[in-house]
Amino acid sequence: MPAPEERLLMDSSSPAAWGKRSTPHAAGIRMQAKYSSTRDMLDDDWDATMSLHSQAPSTPRRPEPRQAEPKTSSSAWRPVALTLLTLCLVLLIGLAALGLVFFQYYQLSNNQQDSISRKEERLGNFSKEVQSLQAQNRKLAETLLHVAVKLCRELYNKTGGHQCNPCPEKWKWHGDRCYQFYKESRSWQGCEYFCFSENSTMLKINTQEVLEFAMPQSHSEFFYSYWTGLSRNSSGKMWLWTDGAPFNFELFEIVVDVTSLRSRDCVTILNGRAFSKDCRELRRCACERTAGTVRPEKLLQNS
Repeated sequence: MPAPEERLLMDSSSPAAWGKRSTPHAAGIRMQAKYSSTRDMLDDDWDATMSLHSQAPSTPRRPEPRQAEPKTSSSAWRPVALTLLTLCLVLLIGLAALGLVFFQYYQLSNNQQDSISRKEERLGNFSKEVQSLQAQNRKLAETLLHVAVKLCRELYNKTGGHQCNPCPEKWKWHGDRCYQFYKESRSWQGCEYFCFSENSTMLKINTQEVLEFAMPQSHSEFFYSYWTGLSRNSSGKMWLWTDGAPFNFELFEIVVDVTSLRSRDCVTILNGRAFSKDCRELRRCACERTAGTVRPEKLLQNS
């Protein structure tokens, strides 16, 4: 059975009702009925909605999976990254190997340097020892030679000649020089050439010792004088020996032959005195040369 409000609404909506004129009270009733009907409809809709929500499962709704995006970019960079990583590893290995080689080379270089330093030190010590031995040998050789010369000179003076004589045969040994007084007569210049051919020079009296040796050699019963190496270019000039050394007037006096009208620019010795003579005159030659070395092994040989 319809409610009073529904019946009233139905009555009011009927065509018969539209023909009648309603009162103001009836209009109010109709408005209230229409409001009530609308509220009831909203309540019914709310109840239906709540019923649907209550019937829905309590399990949370899973989000729909997203469609997988294409991995083209990461796939393209992966070989490049692997290549770079490989290169880095190779570079690190190369650097490590290079460092190892450098360390070994540095260690080997230090060892070689130390070895070279030790060898140089040993070589220096050995060189010093050799020099010391050489100096000792020189001193020993000098001492031995001095003793040999002294002994040889004694033998030479006693016997008038010995195998240890450092001068050529028939030459006279005095000091460190050998002398020869030849019997052939030549001019002063001729004697100079002759002595040169004998690998010697003309007699030079420049010390007291040589003077005491040479003057006795000039003694002659037949006045055979000997040319010396003393001369001058012209009268009034300086007296010089053949090697250019000046004459020492303190050693001996030169006697000038005033009886001769010729130039007297060359000096001879006769009977222990020196005379200025004409260089073109023929006189005997007196030559000298450096003595050789005395050989100790010849001291044991008989004369």
